[in-house]
Order: sequence, then structure tokens, then C-alpha cells
Amino acid sequence: MGWIQDKAAQADQMYRALMTPLLAPNERLLGVCQATQSTSFSNKIFVIGVMPDRVVLVQVDRKFQMKGSPISLRREDITKSSVDGFGGGLAQFLSAELGDIRVDTASGIYKLKILGGGMDQALTGQGQLNGKTRFLEFLASARRIH
Repeated sequence: MGWIQDKAAQADQMYRALMTPLLAPNERLLGVCQATQSTSFSNKIFVIGVMPDRVVLVQVDRKFQMKGSPISLRREDITKSSVDGFGGGLAQFLSAELGDIRVDTASGIYKLKILGGGMDQALTGQGQLNGKTRFLEFLASARRIH
């Protein structure tokens, strides 16, 4: 289990290093996590950074180098969001091994797959679990303003 924890810690450090240059002055990084988005012909990997007033989605390649421009979303940019653990909503998501998080904005829809049910902590470490929790909290707070 030590090897997995070491890899998880390395991944968390890599995600944080990717997000740190994107922080505004005096902005704090509350959490980071990884998600994937499947399209018709490929999978996109995103690193998600959660700050107090926004989330930043960064598409990365397989070596975790940034692809394209970061996507910054404030609460008011999110028109709709949902969490689905294969039909059971948030409760099922938290107990399932994998679930979907959908984020709708005026400029696009993001259908993200992210580990749940403790698999995130077992396989990708406490950092992933904390980042996912912060992301879900951010989405819940965005739903309250609409």
C-alpha cells in the first residue's frame, strides 16, 4: 500500500504545481482532483482546482502537461450541475466506485467521471478525496445562487 500512497502524493503535488501559477494574487487553492471526460472518439483528462470563488479546469495530456487554455468558472457561470452515482445521486456517488459530475455553463457542458466511494482515497490518496469534496461543495453552493 505504501507504493500507492507515494504515487498518490506525487499526483497531488503535480496537480498543485499545475494550478499554482493560475492563482490570482492572494487566492488560495482549496483542493485539486482529476477527472475524465469521454467523447465520441477520445477521453480528455482534466485537473480541477478549487479556489474560494472559482474552479479551474485544465485539460492535460498523458504526461500531465497543459493542453489549451484553462477554463475558469465562477458560481454564477454554472447554470446547472448534477452528481450521479449510476442513478442514485450524491448518496450513491459517494458509495459507488465511479460516478458522473455534470456541469452546465453558457459556454459548454462538462460531463466528468471521477472516482467515488472511497476508491479515490484508496487509489489516488487523501488529496483527491479532499479535492473532490471541495469541488462538490463548490457546485452545491453554485446551485444555491440560481
